[in-house]
Amino acid sequence: MRQEITTTVRVKLHSLTERKARLVGREYSAFQDAVHGDDDANLYSATKQQAGKVRSNKNPRADTEQPVVLRNDCITIEHDEDTVLSSWWFKLPVYNPEKERGDSIWVPVCVPKKDTHLLTDEYIRDSELVHRDGEWYVHLVCKRSVAVADEYDDVLAVDMGAKWIAVSTFLSDRDTTFHGAEVRRVREHYKQLRKSIGKAKVRSGAQVIERLGDKESRTVEHELHQVANELVARARERNAVIVFGDMTGLRFDNDKGRYVNDKTHKMPYAKMANILTYKAHLDGRECVPVSEYDTSRTCWRCGSQNTSREVQGRLECHDCGLDDNADKNGASNIGKRAVGKNIQSPLSTVGAVVAQPETQVVLKGTNGEMEPANSPEDVGLTLREGSPRL
Repeated sequence: MRQEITTTVRVKLHSLTERKARLVGREYSAFQDAVHGDDDANLYSATKQQAGKVRSNKNPRADTEQPVVLRNDCITIEHDEDTVLSSWWFKLPVYNPEKERGDSIWVPVCVPKKDTHLLTDEYIRDSELVHRDGEWYVHLVCKRSVAVADEYDDVLAVDMGAKWIAVSTFLSDRDTTFHGAEVRRVREHYKQLRKSIGKAKVRSGAQVIERLGDKESRTVEHELHQVANELVARARERNAVIVFGDMTGLRFDNDKGRYVNDKTHKMPYAKMANILTYKAHLDGRECVPVSEYDTSRTCWRCGSQNTSREVQGRLECHDCGLDDNADKNGASNIGKRAVGKNIQSPLSTVGAVVAQPETQVVLKGTNGEMEPANSPEDVGLTLREGSPRL
């Protein structure tokens, strides 16, 4: 089976002549005018079309800057070892006021060494020109196909939450690891900083808070990458397929007060899911979203929903007497659902789900596409022979 993955390569423009720097700056400024409603802004024609799409789709605020969207059929990046100034050159579409028409300029760029292989034979999609801290960057979006295994020896189920961004449990023996407590700590730290700046009425407080937000975002994203690496490494140890709870639409169903809402609604679940899926596919294993509906209040052992959580981190079942970590319980139910089992059935009916190591999980896909599961049958995971270990 093959899956398509997308990688963003950030290349930096350098050593621009005065003329080229002026053309790049003019194109960027004209794009800002266009996305904020100036239909007469002079832009490269394809870029002007993209500005219209940004304006209609995002309706950006007047005080924001938007990256210039570069259509993939208008850009080119080439490698040339014979030039002294740079070995990588990027063709950037711009409007040339001297010619009063669209034009293109070749600009020298720095490409991270680890990403050079992506730019030689991969398909480059629509990309972006970004201006940050006085420097120019192009974010090249590269799409490629990777081979993903069809058979696995276990299932690694991942439950995402507010205290721990991810709790991972192997379905065969429920070996569990808790990941990402640092994410919540970082978010709480910057929340308190913003609160104290607001109370103190610091001069230029809005700019300070904006800079804090950028730093918080970068720090959290770094932690998410670390968690994703840990999850993929765990799955690799047992040749396991990764399944995670799809939280689309679930966390906004109930208003639980400002304090709880702030901790749950702002957790970066979607970003975590995207990073995990990307890294899993890059490692050659499938990563499948599974509906998380009812997984947190259903007993993983007997399937009963006669449960309670008097302490937030613990789940108690009043039918079978289970007293378990709530996140671990949720991850176990996600794993059961992933292999097509009704989570309201007792564990003994799962059969080969909790099986000996030789049990093989077989992944079924339609044209290589996996969709979030809304029922046990939607996921497309089954198990080969194996005796249950109860």
